[in-house]
Amino acid sequence: MSTTDVKQLAGLFHLTLHSGGAPGAPTDTLNLTVYTPKREVTGYSLVTQATNPPLHVASHVTGTLIYETVTGPGSKIRIDLNGWPEIHWPPQGGIGPVIPQNYKAILVLEPNYASGVIRYEYRTDLSGPWHVVEQPVHAA
Repeated sequence: MSTTDVKQLAGLFHLTLHSGGAPGAPTDTLNLTVYTPKREVTGYSLVTQATNPPLHVASHVTGTLIYETVTGPGSKIRIDLNGWPEIHWPPQGGIGPVIPQNYKAILVLEPNYASGVIRYEYRTDLSGPWHVVEQPVHAA
């Protein structure tokens, strides 16, 4: 998707973003569906890192789209996300367990959705500590 294509996005659209940092740092790949009329965002996050054992934190995410005016030129698009691990519960399995959150993120994007900054937090153990990462992010 080119930058000119991204500028026209409104209504319901698919947005794929990748974070990047220093070599060996964790990366976050987001596959999001953005619905601008209701300012709703849903999708999937995958945090990975080439370590031993490999880091692999997958989350179903939901969030809110916020249009922000910032100091200096222009405005920004902010997306706040919260995520939970995916669970495959049987259809007749009842209510199910309470699953703790494993992902949080704040994205601040340019108005064309093509680039920005992401601050995300993840945890590998659902009762463990949160790991915080801030990186540039760009559309795929």
